[in-house]
Amino acid sequence: DRAPDGSRLWELVLDHPMTAYVPVQCEKCGRVVPDETDPRRSDADVGLREAPPTGDELELRSGWFRGPRGPVVFELTCPGCGHESRWYRSGHPRNLLNPNGRGRLCGDQEDLRLILAAYLGIQVRLVLPLDWDHVWSEFRGGDGGDGNDDSDENRRDGSAPWRVRDGSARNFCRRLDEGIGSWTGVLAVHPDPGLCGDVTGDYLGYGRDGGRADDVDDRDMERYRSAVRNARLDSTGGLTQAKTVVGHVLERTGLTREDVTALIRQAAVDHRDGKEWWRI
Repeated sequence: DRAPDGSRLWELVLDHPMTAYVPVQCEKCGRVVPDETDPRRSDADVGLREAPPTGDELELRSGWFRGPRGPVVFELTCPGCGHESRWYRSGHPRNLLNPNGRGRLCGDQEDLRLILAAYLGIQVRLVLPLDWDHVWSEFRGGDGGDGNDDSDENRRDGSAPWRVRDGSARNFCRRLDEGIGSWTGVLAVHPDPGLCGDVTGDYLGYGRDGGRADDVDDRDMERYRSAVRNARLDSTGGLTQAKTVVGHVLERTGLTREDVTALIRQAAVDHRDGKEWWRI
């Protein structure tokens, strides 16, 4: 690792197959189970059904797969080869490092990366888009050579830039062209309250100007900003990917970016102090 802050080592970890995204698939023949936002085929059509837990699962948790799910076990009968398998969403390292059959979805990826970042002493924070089911992370270090320049926040306090290794996440604004709905904001969270904040502007801004996105045509960027504004004004949630109204609620309250940042930071303080009424 040539960089004293460990950023080069972390880039290698992010690029390693052990932290890569792996789709859910038949553990025997490898047939992929499509994780569609708006499934055109039912669970039964793809050979999937929910089953009650047995109690022997390792860190069974809820999470999105073809829609929101509780802490359930999935049973898959592969339409291709007929093989039957069971799997579940889990935050346990034994499962995260073995995606055979169960896959390693975006939330699983970030669970594993947080474990590794804590061990290696890399500063990482989670990034959560509003009204869109996804999660990724930013890390601090290096000179932003992957297309990230320093944000206003970083320039003010003189710290290293927040960087996003994955191009799809860095250019999250481009995902508004996928035709599956819009997101309405982007939040960054971390146990340290000072590292939390509303970073929506960073993901609707150019890297050269302190944002995250690589070069995007000015007309496209204005179109992306307009899509986010319109989704925030939609009281039905129908314009969003997740069909939820978090961004609309924030819009109705009139809270500014600074207000939202202050609330998230207070939530981090309360969460740290054991005030369980906060849900981050």
